[in-house]
Amino acid sequence: MRLLFGMLLLFTFEMHAADALDKRLKAEQWDSYAPFTLLPHHSNYLMPVTYVDGIAPTIQRDDVTAPSDNVEAKFQLSLKTPLWSKIYDDNGYLFFAFTQQAYWQAYNSDISSPFRETNYEPELILLIPHYRNYEEAASRIIGVSLSHQSNGRAGQLSRSWNRLKFSWVTSIGNVFINFEPWYRFKEQRKDTPEDPEGDDNPDITEYMGWFELSAAYKQENATWRLMLRNNLRSDNKGAVRLSYSRPFNQHIRLYVELFNGYGESMIDYNRSVTRLGIGFELNDIL
Repeated sequence: MRLLFGMLLLFTFEMHAADALDKRLKAEQWDSYAPFTLLPHHSNYLMPVTYVDGIAPTIQRDDVTAPSDNVEAKFQLSLKTPLWSKIYDDNGYLFFAFTQQAYWQAYNSDISSPFRETNYEPELILLIPHYRNYEEAASRIIGVSLSHQSNGRAGQLSRSWNRLKFSWVTSIGNVFINFEPWYRFKEQRKDTPEDPEGDDNPDITEYMGWFELSAAYKQENATWRLMLRNNLRSDNKGAVRLSYSRPFNQHIRLYVELFNGYGESMIDYNRSVTRLGIGFELNDIL
């Protein structure tokens, strides 16, 4: 869940019993941290072993082209820092976040175990925590963010897009739901595929769609997560990700992830990819 992972500040909801989201918010205590303190944003994890099907059969790095391996490692590093707190009427929080995903051909020793793809996403995010109770459901947080996501590469392998994203976090019992629609900022068209100026991937919304719907469920110490995307077109392209984590010891959590669909990485945004991986997570999202 995109903005749910970036929850901030010590905030008291008008509830009689604390739930998983309350505990996450109180644990971070944003108002008590010095400026530019780093804390987790999205989940931070390392899956040393994953099996992936659907990626390009060859890897192109610099001037070298070689066969890709279906077994690779994947990891994500995601951090945030507060920039401005209590913006208006003792509420509203602005922070900067950065997320990096890496797809590492760690066992492909024939080509020196390269990183097949690396994605970067800096964001400027405004969150407004609030609480509105509707019988069994509650509206918790609304947010807006400016996002740039790219793979940091040049030429025909360059992929990037800029978005204005909105977020609405709600809860039903101990299930937390984040609806996140976005608007993609238009870019000029390339004159030629080799043109360094212009849109690297003009059809990306046909595969990534215009929204993401995520849910998380806390089951004692375990956390289940589900992510759905769809382009809402007749060709019905989208993606689903299911993940599970639970404590492994007092420092890390066991993490399992299954992904199927488009847009797992920027280089594979127009490929249907299936990945199953297992590894370790450093921070729970709830």
